Amino acid sequence: MKKKQFFSTGILLAFTTLVLTNCGGDKENAVDNPPQAEACAGINAKFTSDVLPLIKANCQRCHSTGGSAPFALETYDQIKSRASDIKTQAVTTSNMPKGGPALTASEKKILGCWIDNGSLNN
Repeated sequence: MKKKQFFSTGILLAFTTLVLTNCGGDKENAVDNPPQAEACAGINAKFTSDVLPLIKANCQRCHSTGGSAPFALETYDQIKSRASDIKTQAVTTSNMPKGGPALTASEKKILGCWIDNGSLNN
């Protein structure tokens, strides 16, 4: 009986170890991994071609005039004025967008680097 219990415990421990060591995921591309400042080297995100399409696709469902959110994110001035909040809520904590999937690591990098580089209207 003890051999069977020892064998079962060993298999359980081996399986648990295997699962825990292989479930770390891809840290660089993880959804909840915000870009680090040095990760922005060489990233030249443009407002019109990179940031605005990302905001339209992920934020404007709620953050539009008459939408359910308390403020719109439709124009450069509106987006720039909320850049710090956007970085905190969508890039760092993944609290946004509500009701939808979190931004991908690539989307977070674009948005975070654009904000870190001065939120330029380019």
